[in-house]
Amino acid sequence: METIEVWRGQSTTDTDGNPIQGKPVRVGTFQAMVAPTSTTDQTEENASPQTIEYTIHIRGSQPTGIQATDLIKVRGILLPVKGKPQVWNNLHGRHIGDVITVGEREDNPWPNDADSCSTERHSASRC
Repeated sequence: METIEVWRGQSTTDTDGNPIQGKPVRVGTFQAMVAPTSTTDQTEENASPQTIEYTIHIRGSQPTGIQATDLIKVRGILLPVKGKPQVWNNLHGRHIGDVITVGEREDNPWPNDADSCSTERHSASRC
């Protein structure tokens, strides 16, 4: 079991008074089983996408309240929820947990140009 954090953008308004999603704040934590997901990326020529994706199983007799617009911090990385969180029922229809998929795709995690190598995100050994 691992600890995951749920982050949610707080409701606010823009300068014109329109509702928008504000800066995310942590709204909860759960103990969960986290499994990496295998994905196949369709790539274009000279592209090297990297997909980070996990399926998260959270046991509990009540729904977690996690929303499709939430972010989940798992293994130190804040990732968006992909799709609608799924209800996990047993054979008798009793709720036993939620199943959430989180992940993101980075289109070019290791660029070849020297300017991009100065950012903290990239390892100096790759540049």
